[in-house]
Amino acid sequence: MTAALTGVLATALLAGCGAPDRAGDAASPAPAVPAATSPAATPEAALTPEATPSPETTPSPEAALTATPSETGAADPSTGSNAADVAFARQMIPHHLQALEMAGLAQARAGDLWLREFAAKVAVARDTDTRTLKGWLDMWGAEPLPRDHAMPGMQTRAEIEALAKLNGPSFDRKYVTLMIEHDNGAIKLARTEQADGAFAGAKALAVATATSLGAEVKELKKHRALLD
Repeated sequence: MTAALTGVLATALLAGCGAPDRAGDAASPAPAVPAATSPAATPEAALTPEATPSPETTPSPEAALTATPSETGAADPSTGSNAADVAFARQMIPHHLQALEMAGLAQARAGDLWLREFAAKVAVARDTDTRTLKGWLDMWGAEPLPRDHAMPGMQTRAEIEALAKLNGPSFDRKYVTLMIEHDNGAIKLARTEQADGAFAGAKALAVATATSLGAEVKELKKHRALLD
């Protein structure tokens, strides 16, 4: 279900994350959905794709998450939702929580500065989307799946514990590999929602997730080549 970094949406459903303007700072891979004080708010946002760095240079986290939906849709039961929408939110929350756990490890153990900055911004983006998804589940009277639930891209507890024992270059390579798998799994969940969902907000978030995490995977693959 993650995909670390510039803000993808303007404020509305949940508090979004900003990106620093200073040269050399990593921009935030902003969440696919912004914040709002009321679930009935209908945010609007513009697509803000970033330029992809050339293969000869170290990719910037700015390019990792780049797409947003044009509108997230109001969190209003009257707009209509179905079982696929509920399943999407129930799955994506534990999926994002694992990405948050991995990002925390990267901030503490990565030897590569780009990865540290990338992970910090991914953590903010995933947290924001998780809050939006939880708001929808509260509205629908449902709960997230358990954090150890098997889903596409989810790592086992043993894999996370093994990652937590690494430091420096060995951690960097493993983290990038696991994040690529994790993001690809989230993309699969998002595409299922795109095909089967009915709730406008969830479908818009699914489009943004598939697009932005696809861009994130490309950046991670480029950076992995620099680590080898």
